[in-house]
Amino acid sequence: MSGQLFTLIGVLVGAAASYVGGALMERARWRRQLTTRWDEHRLDCYLRYADAVKRFTSLAGRLAAGKGLFQLPQPLAEETGLELMAEAELERGYAFEAVLLMGDAETISAARALQRHAWVLEQFVRDMRPGTPDDWMRAFREFQEKRDEFYVAARDSLGVHAKFRLRSEDPALLATDPRHM
Repeated sequence: MSGQLFTLIGVLVGAAASYVGGALMERARWRRQLTTRWDEHRLDCYLRYADAVKRFTSLAGRLAAGKGLFQLPQPLAEETGLELMAEAELERGYAFEAVLLMGDAETISAARALQRHAWVLEQFVRDMRPGTPDDWMRAFREFQEKRDEFYVAARDSLGVHAKFRLRSEDPALLATDPRHM
């Protein structure tokens, strides 16, 4: 009888261990799927925000070229450009709301810093900030650094661990620009 009892206890312990192991594996799989699903949405938010900021600052650059603050092949007239910038700012604002909803604290802070530096560029082209071409370039480089910092924060948020070199650290960017040779 005691042999049968040990066998029964062994079967019950094995069944319980199998159930607990399966439940833990299923729970881990569910969490992984949930994380992946949210990461996809977070990536979409970050991409949409980066694209909106790029559109906004590209328009600022073209307007700055029209004012003689920047060298670009396609300067933009003030009347048309300011209207396009207003639309781009609305798009940027909507995209930022998604970052606020889906982003982590570091990415949100980096996005806020990025938008503040984008607004500095806007101030130049709206004549709210006086400056020379050197002042514009300094502000533009600061914006580029903040954009890189946003990308680093977004990549960390998404678990992308591949190296990302900041603009200030990139030897390719520190070399002579072939367009100016």
